[in-house]
Amino acid sequence: MDARVMVVDAGTSAVKAAVLDGPRVLASSEVTLRVDRPEPSHAEQSPDAWWDAFVAAVRGCSTDDPAPTALAITGQMQDLVLLDEHGGSIRPALLYADHRATAELSTLTAELGGSWFRATGNVADPSSTAAQLRWVSEHEPEALRRTREVVLGSPGYLVRRAASEGVCDLTTASTTGLLDIASGTWWAPVLAALGVDEGLLPRLVDGASVCGRLGPGPAGELGLPSGLPVVHAAGDVGAATAGLVGDQRDTPNISLGTSGGLATLTDSTPGPHGALHRMVGPRGDGSILIGSLLSAGATLDWARRTYLPGCDHATADGLAAAAGPTDLLMLPSLAGERSPVRDPAARGAVIGLRPTTTAGELYRAAMEGIAYSLREISALMPGASAVDERPVPLSGGAGRSVLLRQIIADVMARPVLPVAAQHASLIGAQRAAAIALGEPVPPSALETADLAETLRPGPHQHHYDALVSAHARLWQALSPTFAALADPAPTTHP
Repeated sequence: MDARVMVVDAGTSAVKAAVLDGPRVLASSEVTLRVDRPEPSHAEQSPDAWWDAFVAAVRGCSTDDPAPTALAITGQMQDLVLLDEHGGSIRPALLYADHRATAELSTLTAELGGSWFRATGNVADPSSTAAQLRWVSEHEPEALRRTREVVLGSPGYLVRRAASEGVCDLTTASTTGLLDIASGTWWAPVLAALGVDEGLLPRLVDGASVCGRLGPGPAGELGLPSGLPVVHAAGDVGAATAGLVGDQRDTPNISLGTSGGLATLTDSTPGPHGALHRMVGPRGDGSILIGSLLSAGATLDWARRTYLPGCDHATADGLAAAAGPTDLLMLPSLAGERSPVRDPAARGAVIGLRPTTTAGELYRAAMEGIAYSLREISALMPGASAVDERPVPLSGGAGRSVLLRQIIADVMARPVLPVAAQHASLIGAQRAAAIALGEPVPPSALETADLAETLRPGPHQHHYDALVSAHARLWQALSPTFAALADPAPTTHP
């Protein structure tokens, strides 16, 4: 049987599509997306823009016959989409990076207490879907009154339009603040507090089963066969983890896209942690622990545009490499932070400027800031060891930079293995489709990686070792400053 699968990753900055046949990429395409920020703490996207990019990306993957055997979709999690009676979006989607619901989070926490965090396995922040639902009910009540269906995550919306099925995978559901993580069901007390009927929420699926068939209309738009099995794979973190390390437990892996983080699939079930997020693993198996950086590639793009305007990535990397290791300490949190600290008011900061500081050093400091943060996240993981010689798999578009990979190896004092940098989530979706169809499961990227590409810590490791603690202390030292900037005193005039 031909095993080619059309896989799609509907991310924040782009929708990526590929036709995969085993480890071979037969065709691929990518369509960029824009994040709208009408206010500093807001982050929104149009669900219609997701669909248009989805159609364009899939159509950009033309291959010879035969047609794919399935369509598997993964992508960004924790997006709130409200649909009306006709299935149209009522307002733009509130994204995982949207932090407007600060006051609403406080009231929900006061109402539900610690039982909320224990049930969901996580300490909620203002990006919690539950808090966002409360914000909509208080600020846009007409939108909630018109809602006939709640969709969670961009893959859920694409599956809804493609197959007329309202579903949500368990990995995505466990990021929302709405899921009882132990039972794998929606948690009734939070729904009651929100006044949301469970019937509005999508059906929960395990992330590796056929949840519908491609309808005739969408099939015509996509150029795919009508009736094609549609698989809602695990959300992007779950798909990337499955794509990177398969079912291997306690193998930390790094993903660097617009956002980023360090995750591990484990059988341990730790209690809620302020700076770590616990998700149900792919297929409902085990737990994924992740420390998420809200701005990774986004911070590098900002730094390149700001410090090195007009430079492409290769030129910017060359200038940063020439600068050598810096004594600048940067916090990369341009839009709040989840890990290594949970602080929605956090902002980016650069400490250590001198009259001689160059643009290349500033750009490199952004890379180093991401690497320091990843090392600090790794220290929070259960069973973290000060000495671990296992290579850390690294994927994601921002990870294509050889310099950034080397800096991460130096700062983390661990070998780094670049693994299918652009395709980890797509491989995870492919594996989900194979399981759903009862076909042989393709290998994970780690199983096929070229170990010769491993980057080991170099001579700069000792330079960074001396600064790790100083970087970690910055979060706490600057927390009062971040709070003051978030809520400044009113300006008075004589």
